[in-house]
Amino acid sequence: MKFSEIQKKEVIDATKGTFLGFVQDATIDIASGKIDSLHIGGGERSSFFEGKDKESKKVRLEDVTTIGKDIILVGKKGS
Repeated sequence: MKFSEIQKKEVIDATKGTFLGFVQDATIDIASGKIDSLHIGGGERSSFFEGKDKESKKVRLEDVTTIGKDIILVGKKGS
């Protein structure tokens, strides 16, 4: 899966059922070459240069439970 495909998906907190935003960036572990965390921006799909001053959240990849066709679920439902 390409990173650009992940950026098109909505990120939902499965524990609360709330919309967190869209993936805007990622932190990569240089040693392994794998994604360590995703940077989730506000509620807008923005280009690379827009929204840099807006609040963003980091979500560790191990907290991602499902990457579906349209959304990414974060957290365990019912926890």
